Amino acid sequence: MLLILTPIFHPIAVAAGIGPVLVGVAVTLQVAIGSATPPFGCDIFTAIAIFRRPYAEVVRGTPPFIVMLLLVAITLIAFPPLALFLRDLAFHG
Repeated sequence: MLLILTPIFHPIAVAAGIGPVLVGVAVTLQVAIGSATPPFGCDIFTAIAIFRRPYAEVVRGTPPFIVMLLLVAITLIAFPPLALFLRDLAFHG
């Protein structure tokens, strides 16, 4: 997903004045949401294999995590400096 989406969104984001680091964080977060979302999220099938639980039981446990990931995505979109805080601390401190 990242190898396909990053070259598509990078030029669009740069043209819109959005930093490439923020785009990388946002795309990575969206991929994490997709991998945890039923019915075909790869994280679900990994949990089934590791914990040896039925599909329905694993899917019932995913909503809190999906809600948390969505809240983080909304927060980062609303407040972009949060996504860049550690980068700025490391390279401009």
